[in-house]
Amino acid sequence: MMRDERIDVKTRQAWFKRYTDAIRTQTKVLRDREEKDWENRLRIVEEYRKRQYTTNLAVGTSGENQADSERREGSQT
Repeated sequence: MMRDERIDVKTRQAWFKRYTDAIRTQTKVLRDREEKDWENRLRIVEEYRKRQYTTNLAVGTSGENQADSERREGSQT
């Protein structure tokens, strides 16, 4: 459309302006969606890491307690 010489200059300029505005809007929408997607991914990763951290603390604590009780039982025998 932009390079079609059969169309007058005013029409081409108007088309180019609409085209440019549409592309800007599309770019903004896509950028907003991408940001929202990254925020969701970040939230999921943070939740996963938080779960891993609390799970590791719980496992580490219970493992230490078991090791301590096993040592005591062996030394008392």
